[in-house]
Amino acid sequence: MRQTAGVGEGGQTVSATDFAALTGVSRERLRTWERRHGFPRPVRAHGGARRYAVDDVARVVAVRRAVESGVPIPSAIDATDLPAVAGISGSAQASLAEHAPIAVVALSGPEPLRIEWVNAAVRHRPGAPSPGDDLLQRAPWFADKPDCQTLKRLFTGDLVAVGCEHPDWTAGLRSGAHSIAFRLPHEEGQRPLIALIGIDTARERRTRHLLSEAERERDALRERSDRDARFSEALAAVIDIFRLNSGMEAISDATAVLVRRLSAVDVAIAPSMAGALVLGRSARGLLGPEMVTVTRFDDLSDALRDGDIVWLEEETARAFGAPSGLGLLVVPMLAAGESLGALLVIVDEQSDLTGTQRRLLRAVSATIAFALLRERLVGDLRDPGDDF
Repeated sequence: MRQTAGVGEGGQTVSATDFAALTGVSRERLRTWERRHGFPRPVRAHGGARRYAVDDVARVVAVRRAVESGVPIPSAIDATDLPAVAGISGSAQASLAEHAPIAVVALSGPEPLRIEWVNAAVRHRPGAPSPGDDLLQRAPWFADKPDCQTLKRLFTGDLVAVGCEHPDWTAGLRSGAHSIAFRLPHEEGQRPLIALIGIDTARERRTRHLLSEAERERDALRERSDRDARFSEALAAVIDIFRLNSGMEAISDATAVLVRRLSAVDVAIAPSMAGALVLGRSARGLLGPEMVTVTRFDDLSDALRDGDIVWLEEETARAFGAPSGLGLLVVPMLAAGESLGALLVIVDEQSDLTGTQRRLLRAVSATIAFALLRERLVGDLRDPGDDF
């Protein structure tokens, strides 16, 4: 992930896009938390773009995890005064083995070899052994293996730790699992214990790689779904504006709504006039005012001719006044078969658009185009030079 960091009054900051990637909380949700709960508090860069303190990353992740476990957001935010002193709590220490992503098993012995405790990585496996099970009753074949005798010697001999092969802690308890086994300090009144810590085998690495790929695909699908939802909400909001109002003020309101709904840096409408796009002031003032001759730029000319939604090249984006390093999306505005100009959307970073997002953007631009066409027709009717 590319991080664009700066330094504000509160220390190092990153863009809203990078902050969302670091925390796993979408930009739309961050803005909802900010609006409703005053958390987190971004700073404003030049042009009004949000930037977030790197120091707030851990706090936002803590809130996200608490909310996922059912804690109300206000309570989760109130509990985010994280300690500045290094170290972990006693409960965190106790949960290390419980939540480790590798198998951890405690056996008592030497006779019988009884399973006393298993961690979550074992407990969630199908057919896994349970505390109280006799290992050699569950896997009698293991009694004849040299590693079984090695485990028993850990209880009584001078060995402190040893690598061994043992049953794999799943249904059938087949051979092939590997662990480091070591003797635990003896507690008075308790049976002697040894612990087996799973070793990262090639099979486990492959399994974890497949799991990671599945998790990345899940996150990508979730992100696309969230973005599709934002684009759908943007279309609904624009339609509502023109259902209730008309005129250039309504068109201006539509650009402001698109900035919020699309999590954009800025949005502008550029009507066509005599082979050029006439760009007035954008919603946040980052673009224009400019008059850009369409034929000067092949990417812009092709997009308007073909009705394609495209990311403009850097030189073309500069012609509209877009700041360097930001992405500028052009969405042709078509109504009644006529090209009326373009909707321009500026964002922190370019990304691939899904088919759903493209269809929704076309619907947004068509809604604005019909509003422009209506204003043009009304203006023609009011022209005193008309024959009416």
